[in-house]
Amino acid sequence: MQNKKRMYLLLLIVIAVALTAEILFAHPHHHMIWNVIPGADIIIGFLGAWILIFLAKKIISALFQREQDYYDDRGGEHHAG
Repeated sequence: MQNKKRMYLLLLIVIAVALTAEILFAHPHHHMIWNVIPGADIIIGFLGAWILIFLAKKIISALFQREQDYYDDRGGEHHAG
């Protein structure tokens, strides 16, 4: 549990540093409407990555995850070797 908290803290620190660097040092290029908001690219990238990970986890687990006793249920046949 402690490692999970450390990872979230590290993630928040990285996001804060990236956001601060963008606000202080990036030259604004307002090509899209969301570029007016400082850090919008960081937020969009983070949320997009999170959504992709979440969807991949749900899709992959639904396709490839088997029941716990999937390989043990052979109708009484047990082969050694």
